[in-house]
Amino acid sequence: MRASWGRRIGGCGVAALLAGCAGSNHWTDGSSVSIGRASTGGIRKPAELDVRALGLHVPRKWRARGFRFGTDELVDGIYRIAAQVSSRPGHATLGVADLSRRTGGPSQWHHSHHSGRDVDLLFYTTKADGTSLPPPEDDMIPFDGDGRPWLRPPRDGTVPEPTWGERRFDAGRNWWAVESLLSNPSLRVQWIFISEPLERRLLDYAETASRPDWLVRYAELVMLQPSDAAPHDDHFHVRVYCSRADRAYGCEDSGPIWQHEKKVYKYPGPEHYDPLAWRVERDDASAASGPDPAG
Repeated sequence: MRASWGRRIGGCGVAALLAGCAGSNHWTDGSSVSIGRASTGGIRKPAELDVRALGLHVPRKWRARGFRFGTDELVDGIYRIAAQVSSRPGHATLGVADLSRRTGGPSQWHHSHHSGRDVDLLFYTTKADGTSLPPPEDDMIPFDGDGRPWLRPPRDGTVPEPTWGERRFDAGRNWWAVESLLSNPSLRVQWIFISEPLERRLLDYAETASRPDWLVRYAELVMLQPSDAAPHDDHFHVRVYCSRADRAYGCEDSGPIWQHEKKVYKYPGPEHYDPLAWRVERDDASAASGPDPAG
């Protein structure tokens, strides 16, 4: 065993191994490794999305690109959303667009999606009578604040998605997708990019459905209409933090580290992430401050 281990580390001495050989791109724990930032990095040993998984579909426009690779945690989180939402009445199907290329890195379609920690998810949609519709095959469909579609001007002579006019934004199922993300003990969500009018529609649904206050506040924190990109009125763009293991191998987060993340973010060792801690912190803060005067 010692000889075998010695051959594996090759020319790296123990001191060198501790100092640098376990750095970015050199070693892994056998799982996926997100490297660098979301807009400048790559990915090693990625998980590949199974396009036949329960409750999801990769429409032909995005299937042709082949951007089906991400971290283990993100891909498993997509499966969780699809399975949980499809198990609800109506058996809706999650449309999955782009994750990352097999090795990550830049592409003509995305400024980010470099390091396996981003995914575009098509909105769940229904007919006007509430009947669930399958994901569109040819394009993303933008929605206004009332959940109605609007026709985007053609780009480069493209033909609009033929089903756009009959679709409505499904606030219920889209909220359950968000809730699946935020209650997942294996995912640490940094952002869910979405337009402000649709964010409000989701939060209104959650409050009407009497979802837990900690979860609604959590969603309100991470949902954002970006100021330097499209408004995301036609899909969710989800970004997750680097796992602690991946940070040891060169993964870099940019942007805010949310308060409820900080206690688990900086410590070494196994990562024990529990999004329910957010609820505990909110409850403790509420008890200390008394009733919310705005509530």
